[in-house]
Amino acid sequence: QMYVEYQIPANLKHPFPIVLVHGGTATGLLWTGTPDGREGWAQYFVRQGNAVYVVDQVGKGRSTHLESTYGPVALVECQNSQTRYIAQEKYKLWPQAHLHTQWPGSGELEDPIVQQLLSSQLPAIRDFTKQQFINRDALIALLDKIGPAIVLTHSMSGTSGWLIADSRPNLVKGIVGIEPSSPPFRNLEE
Repeated sequence: QMYVEYQIPANLKHPFPIVLVHGGTATGLLWTGTPDGREGWAQYFVRQGNAVYVVDQVGKGRSTHLESTYGPVALVECQNSQTRYIAQEKYKLWPQAHLHTQWPGSGELEDPIVQQLLSSQLPAIRDFTKQQFINRDALIALLDKIGPAIVLTHSMSGTSGWLIADSRPNLVKGIVGIEPSSPPFRNLEE
């Protein structure tokens, strides 16, 4: 099961709704506000005349997690967040990492801003391959119900966008990937 909330403006200006799919350690709340209290992308798109669907991926946030069905969950290590988007310049995992200047605090683990981010991150279904197919199926069910849509993914949900388009090309009118993860993982045989 996947939790979905939606807003359809009275003055609908665009024919295709936008489905907002959060990244791996977040929930749909990622799209409804910012840490400093500003409105999120969901409200922005509704004000522009788009119907908007915000989901909580299967097993996260307002969507039920059934370990017997989806398998165990695991927390993301805090070091993962620090190396990827809090303090990339300190870890130099890619050539441009030294250019990182956007984190508002020190980037150290004890920094209150780092602690706020880490406390907002949720456990994820441990088997990522299984997770991406569970989410694909739930998102396909949503598109089967609402019709053609634009799918906007973030980070780890990037794989879901490609999987949905492969399964229902007639229902995916566009994919927008914000910092998308790679194409879907599969067990490839050479």
